[in-house]
Amino acid sequence: MRLLHTADWHVGRTIRGFVRLREAGIPVLVIPGNHDSAVRFEALGKLLGPLGTHVVPRVLPPERGGALEVPSRDGAERAIVVCVPFVPERRFGDAAALFEATESWFQSYAQGMGELIAAMATAFRPDAVNVLMGHLFTDGALLGKGERELTIGMAYAISPGRLPGTAAYCALGHVHRPQKVRGAPAPTRYAGSLLQLDFGEAEQAKSVTIVDASPGAPAEVREIGLTAGRSLLDLRGTLDEVTAMEEEVGDAFLRVFVRTDGPVPGIADRVREALPNALDVQLDYERAEATGSGEPVASLQPREQFAAYFRAHHAAEPSEELLGAFDEVLELDAEDA
Repeated sequence: MRLLHTADWHVGRTIRGFVRLREAGIPVLVIPGNHDSAVRFEALGKLLGPLGTHVVPRVLPPERGGALEVPSRDGAERAIVVCVPFVPERRFGDAAALFEATESWFQSYAQGMGELIAAMATAFRPDAVNVLMGHLFTDGALLGKGERELTIGMAYAISPGRLPGTAAYCALGHVHRPQKVRGAPAPTRYAGSLLQLDFGEAEQAKSVTIVDASPGAPAEVREIGLTAGRSLLDLRGTLDEVTAMEEEVGDAFLRVFVRTDGPVPGIADRVREALPNALDVQLDYERAEATGSGEPVASLQPREQFAAYFRAHHAAEPSEELLGAFDEVLELDAEDA
């Protein structure tokens, strides 16, 4: 039996307002992650089920829908896929209540998730291809820099040793960097996100995982690199240097760091005239350490409030020209009042 393992699609994810992924209608088993709503997935499951796409919206005991039996294309083999959607720490008690949870389940989140995974693995059969599909964080995983930090800390770190050794393969999502999970008793991978989801992932190669498995044997796992999709690139240099790279960057989405002597009003528009795919333009200059006046902002006059904001945001003093422009805008606003 051959399986295609992908993860972290982040359908509809945007970067500075641009969509990074469009939905693709293919037969799949789907579980929600930490960005998803179980209620929405449950509603979608009713629509997608007749199309051959199976959704497990929340943790369920195997006998109540948490384990799916999937036949191979020729019907000669069957896979038992136990599904472990993301469980927030605050909702772990709700998930545990569905099982015969003992005191050991509640010693810590990681301990409890290990017990939950063991309970799910009781659905495995020796005559089937046994697969664990989970959205979770394992201790030692290398982060992709685009993940939400609240759900990848040590409080969420599950020991790879708690994954079931009776599985032919463990298909994991949550960590965006594709990687093998070391220390797991069965072949285990994070497939990683399909696209670079933020500029923290700009240097990462993305991939999917092909899994060939048979009953009673560890799976054979291959990583297939992805070349489609628009990449994310960082550009650095002076205004002339970065705008001269127009032909080099192709259709990539860009984060541009422009080296200047200080704040330059309107420079982002000038960058985008040459590089229309520049989603983020930042100025790179030596910034003085911010020092507050100690006076509450609410007690300042509008001109001083603007100057205080400018110092805090740009770590530089506003020019007299800029302050003069602010005075003009303030005067026009007073006339219209």
